[in-house]
Amino acid sequence: MFLVFTPDISWTMCARQQAAIEEKYIMHSKLSKTALVGLLAIVFIAAALSKIYFVRDHSGGSIMSKGDEAYLFLGSGHTGYNFSYLEYPLIRVKEYFYAPPFPEDRNASIIVMRITPSGTERYSINFGKDAGGTPQLLTPFENDFYAMCRGAALCKWTHSGFQPATEEEQRRFGGIDHLVRGAMNNETINGWSVHQIGRSRGEHLELSIGGKFVISAKNEAALEQESPRVSIDLIRPGIAPENLYHADGAPRRVSKAEYKRDFPGGSLKE
Repeated sequence: MFLVFTPDISWTMCARQQAAIEEKYIMHSKLSKTALVGLLAIVFIAAALSKIYFVRDHSGGSIMSKGDEAYLFLGSGHTGYNFSYLEYPLIRVKEYFYAPPFPEDRNASIIVMRITPSGTERYSINFGKDAGGTPQLLTPFENDFYAMCRGAALCKWTHSGFQPATEEEQRRFGGIDHLVRGAMNNETINGWSVHQIGRSRGEHLELSIGGKFVISAKNEAALEQESPRVSIDLIRPGIAPENLYHADGAPRRVSKAEYKRDFPGGSLKE
């Protein structure tokens, strides 16, 4: 008599079910990996195409005084940066190591204020994208202010902005060779006391002008790695202090619409 071995039917079915489950798991894993790769690709493309916008305000300038009047020549322009989200982490790393990015856009402008016991005059001069058109080597002389403008031409401050010096003014001043090229901070130049604000962190100036009023100027940035944050107040006897100027040089994030408003005709053409 022979014994015939018959496979256990229940065991065979379990093995088949296990194989089917493993096959489904493998297929699901492959699909999950494909989906993950696809998702990462979408995120990568979106990060490469999407932009983030920053604007840095120009901050600080010069205070020049003689007798009972003072002139303030202050930066009021902007510098613009726009990066993709993909670039942004690398930009932050470079900034940490004192390698700031090159700006995409510039809008150069200055504010000029004349302060006397009777009042304050304020003028704004916009040079647009032409940062090279801003006056350089500003020098007080007699009751005027001369500088070097585009083309190495001598120019003079007027209520209409910086205008080319006349032949008589050229002769009286002596040409661009007489513009002060060295440091002027805390110096007296041609009878004018010159102070610069925004260069040193934590500086605070209290300037009494002819005993008639006080100009209080301070750079609120305390740490060396901080951008200048300059605030200037006018203090007249018996009157509450008046803020004349406040500019924070730290980059601030803005919307695309704000960026385009600050830099019309800039790098954002659409």
